[in-house]
Amino acid sequence: MALPTQSEEELPTSASAKPAIAEADRIPLPQKLGVAAGTCFDFLAVSMTIGGLWMPYFNIGLGISPAKLGLVLMILRAWDAITDPIMGNISDNTRTRWGRRRPYMVVGAALVALVYPWIWRVPSGWSETGMFFYLLGIGMLFFACTTMWCMPYYSLQLELTPNYDERTRLMAWCALFGKIVNLSGAWALAIVTGPWFVSAVTGKPDIVLGVRTCSWFVAGAILVVGLMPPLFGRERYYKAETSHQAKDPFFKSIAESFRCGPLWRLIGVTFFLIVGNTSVAALGQYLNIYYVNGGDISLAAIVGGWKGTMVVAMGICCIPLWTWLGERFDKRTMVIVMLGVSIMGHLTNLVCMVPGLPYLQLVPALFESSAISAVWLFLPSMKADVADHDELHTSKRREGALNAFYSWFVKLASTIGMGASGVLLQMTGFDVKLGNQPLEVLLHMKWLFILLPICGWGVAIYCACSYPLSRSRMASLRGQLEDRRGKI
Repeated sequence: MALPTQSEEELPTSASAKPAIAEADRIPLPQKLGVAAGTCFDFLAVSMTIGGLWMPYFNIGLGISPAKLGLVLMILRAWDAITDPIMGNISDNTRTRWGRRRPYMVVGAALVALVYPWIWRVPSGWSETGMFFYLLGIGMLFFACTTMWCMPYYSLQLELTPNYDERTRLMAWCALFGKIVNLSGAWALAIVTGPWFVSAVTGKPDIVLGVRTCSWFVAGAILVVGLMPPLFGRERYYKAETSHQAKDPFFKSIAESFRCGPLWRLIGVTFFLIVGNTSVAALGQYLNIYYVNGGDISLAAIVGGWKGTMVVAMGICCIPLWTWLGERFDKRTMVIVMLGVSIMGHLTNLVCMVPGLPYLQLVPALFESSAISAVWLFLPSMKADVADHDELHTSKRREGALNAFYSWFVKLASTIGMGASGVLLQMTGFDVKLGNQPLEVLLHMKWLFILLPICGWGVAIYCACSYPLSRSRMASLRGQLEDRRGKI
């Protein structure tokens, strides 16, 4: 089926962008740092929770089946996808003396920090069904609070500068903070299963005790980094344009986003990238534990920690290179090339995922994760370009609506991927009660882990090839906007 496209006249593409960034287009360093620090919020509150600790804590620690945990995540992400467009529209239509983004972020940060510790405190003695509904209830409250913060935050990112390359530089700072906080995530499982949290009954490290104790510290960190963007960020377009633009009705806003052709291309890239990653996340974690490390979760956690450390170090070292390349080539070109590198890196798992040689897993991780991190550096910058394209056709700054529409499909991809992760794990025949798993089960897990991401990333490359907003086209588009409403 053909993707929706704009019916309006095509923009000329002959304009050329100057490599130098005008002083008026530059984001002050304190503002960059404050906004970039917000990247840590989403990782601590969401990514580390559902990507790093969810399955080990609730499956291995509390004995809840992977299929039920996957179903909970599917429902929660579906709920998240419902609240995102609502919050995006509310934020776009808000008019206050502090702007239309920052008030929600202050309240959202406080609420998320307050609710976070209670995710891990399932009442003892409850049946598996009771725990299922507890997670569902507390999870819906938690994700509603994260939406209150996340939608305004990611909308704010899109409106800090009108410059094609300065947007990439901002995302480079966000990537740096993201890499740093990912380091804590890489060691999270090792910390919560370490010797500091030994069960008085078994005398062994207790993941339940570890996670519940550490959750208070994580909640404090969530509050601090969540307040940084509203304290330091500034809404560039608010006083000059958006404070007096007409409010956008909810369904009209969705229809306008639906007609935005370049947004659909970004959605396609992101959707299949996420599905490829998240559908095998649990498989990768369990292969590290049961296939490579013989069921030793503590050793596997340490290996995972070092693996994450190496990935973060390589990612930080590559940020200046990706930024430099992004200013010399179109962002689309960089996304296509990096997805290709990711596929090649992932294929090395065929020879690098070997029982008894856990640190050999560093080889594919370095290739694959470095390239994927480059993709996530460019995609948000491209989303800001889409907001300019949308303004040309709607005469409104609709960052909240566009980001929410985009986020809806991100959440859909996460819902499908995370739901599939539990189902795939169960389909392989994995049984946590067995301890050491049969070799046949582990080999099934390995082949699924290798092949599924390659399929997803291949489709993402196909979508990226049709993304139309090149550097020259964006220069022409900006000129048309400034001729119509002046420079901002």
